[in-house]
Amino acid sequence: MRQPELRRLRGELRGHVHRGRVLRGALRRLTPVLDAPVRRELQVAMLTDVLTAIAAARTLAGALVVTSDPEARGMAEAIAAARVVPDHRPPRGMNAAVARGLEAVAAGGADGALILTADLPLAGPDDVDAVVLVAPPGASATLAPSWDGTGTNAMLLRPPGALTPRLGVDSLARHLAQAARRGLPTARVDRPNLALDIDTPRDLVELMARGGGGATLAACARLDIAGLLASGAPAGSAR
Repeated sequence: MRQPELRRLRGELRGHVHRGRVLRGALRRLTPVLDAPVRRELQVAMLTDVLTAIAAARTLAGALVVTSDPEARGMAEAIAAARVVPDHRPPRGMNAAVARGLEAVAAGGADGALILTADLPLAGPDDVDAVVLVAPPGASATLAPSWDGTGTNAMLLRPPGALTPRLGVDSLARHLAQAARRGLPTARVDRPNLALDIDTPRDLVELMARGGGGATLAACARLDIAGLLASGAPAGSAR
């Protein structure tokens, strides 16, 4: 795993796992209101934002991205100097991909892994560092919940195999219950920029209401996402 020259901070994490989606099939829950090219452009923008945050974080000693998408692979290598591990063929879902990344990180000797997905457009390097720095010493799981308090949008595991990933609906409760069964200390970190993941039209509306910089918000403006959502029909379809 690449060891960039950076100032070593207390709580530095020697591992990161990022699960990059296959861009050509991105954001399927937005299909009723956004067509495939628009969804893909948004996913590329979100991946750019997340990889940029990873690259600028001071508490990570390397990055690993799980994807079989050639464009996502190129972005991961160019933006975050990440090692890329191919996803299963055919894909087995998000948790299987994350598990594959955790295995690779552990095999490389990392003492922990921070898991992020590719749909966190507001994530910044300070948010990444905050998760690492709040983590308890030793074996533990540190969880950053989604905006509704039910999902897990970021998860730091020490060691990488401390928990089996169970990302998805109500994942926060599942991860906490699993940690309790294993006697694993946990911590929670609430970061508004990590809490917003993009799955639904409502999430996009919230993103645009918050405003700010980044590739995703720029793409929303360029593609007139607000107008497309208001029309209720994918671009290019009859209105």
